[in-house]
Amino acid sequence: MGRLLVVLGTSSGAGKSFVVTALCRWFRKKGLKVAPFKAQNMSLNAVAGVDGEMAWAQFVQALACGEVPTVRFNPVLLKPVGYAKSELIILGKSTGFVHSASFDHYRDKAKPVAYAVLRELLSEYDIVVAEGAGSPVEVNLKEKDFANISIALEFNAPALLVADIDRGGVFAQIVGTYELLEPEERRYLKGVIINKFRGYVDILKPGLDFVEKKIGVPVLAVFPYVEDVLPPEDSLDIKDKAGSPVIGVVRYPRLSNFSDITPFGIEDVGICWCSSPEEVDRADAIVLPGSRRVLDDLRWMKERGVCEAVIKAHLQGKWILGICGGYHMLLEELVDPNGTEGGGEEKGLGLIKGKVVYGREKRVERLKVKVAKEISWLRGEVEGYRIHSGEVYLYENLPYVLVNKDWADGVCKGNVLGTHLHNLFWNDEVRWNFVREIGGISSKRSYLLEMQRAFDGLAEQIEHHSRLVKFLSDLI
Repeated sequence: MGRLLVVLGTSSGAGKSFVVTALCRWFRKKGLKVAPFKAQNMSLNAVAGVDGEMAWAQFVQALACGEVPTVRFNPVLLKPVGYAKSELIILGKSTGFVHSASFDHYRDKAKPVAYAVLRELLSEYDIVVAEGAGSPVEVNLKEKDFANISIALEFNAPALLVADIDRGGVFAQIVGTYELLEPEERRYLKGVIINKFRGYVDILKPGLDFVEKKIGVPVLAVFPYVEDVLPPEDSLDIKDKAGSPVIGVVRYPRLSNFSDITPFGIEDVGICWCSSPEEVDRADAIVLPGSRRVLDDLRWMKERGVCEAVIKAHLQGKWILGICGGYHMLLEELVDPNGTEGGGEEKGLGLIKGKVVYGREKRVERLKVKVAKEISWLRGEVEGYRIHSGEVYLYENLPYVLVNKDWADGVCKGNVLGTHLHNLFWNDEVRWNFVREIGGISSKRSYLLEMQRAFDGLAEQIEHHSRLVKFLSDLI
């Protein structure tokens, strides 16, 4: 039976995913077979694992472990759709929608599934690093919570607590979290990690001594603030990037699958997350990314004048790329009879003649496809995935861009490309060619290789903290 380590956070955004990824890589470099785990994640940045839909963070952590991403690493995924409602994904499959008022009911159903999966992983791996969700002491939710300290209790596993010093109030975060844990829960807390520190650690020593004396739990490490080491997990963390030429990505309220854009982070180009016509005007190419409420986000674009700016960019000859929900926005008509994407009907940008009709069935799969209609920057074979429920009906005779024996998708009309294929720019040659197409100089660097180097750098960070290394070594 493998060992289990639980990583909790004083809040969302404290750095749990960052720390878990670092720990996973450290254990991997020690020669162990390691798996990440998050019983429940709430995120719109979902990807297709080998067997269904899973959260982006656990996908990245699987890569750090050298494992094929599987939904078992994230058995329960909630995708917020607004109005206190979320789509519920269990073991990679959509099971419908739940309202916040009925979350207790779904937790009763999801907990045994998640814990059964965790037991399976522990029987297969030397160690599993389980990431908590939000804070472990949300008193209004704690009774039914199965993704935090309850894992430590259920599996008799040690837990670490991660706190974000960059936001301020770190000592109150740590002590407050400890005080709100029940006495029987506190005994599982074996160490604290302070994250995102800017400055000299010696300045912190009085505070570290205070915390250790106050709660009787050692501070095992103080991690420095590091920027852009890993791709962002949450849309709140995405930000513009300086450079030229500029890729403008429309940042609508229910933006999803923004991991499609992250590979441009290693290229010498600018990235502007556009929410106004002026920002669209300044871009050299425009991307309409995925959306969890396509019709609602299209209406948002119309209200802000962004649609007019995109059409203007098209007339100026700039490349316009629509991915999944963004592809649907390029069409003439969007029809949503079941209300899953905002409801009703909406006129699209009309840059591609056709319509999309949304059904209840969702298609989730990883794909390898051939480029059947080659364009200046897209040729050969590419890999990616699709997660969508819309069925596209074209009104004009345009050849499909991407095909394999079971699937044909995507159309290109002049400087407009629409496709359901996510992770298109994870294909290095495609990304390099696109950068050159819009007037830039490609890096010729591999995105996946750069991610592996980043994982190794995180593991090396751990080696700088002897107390943490000793704790981890004793664990294994």
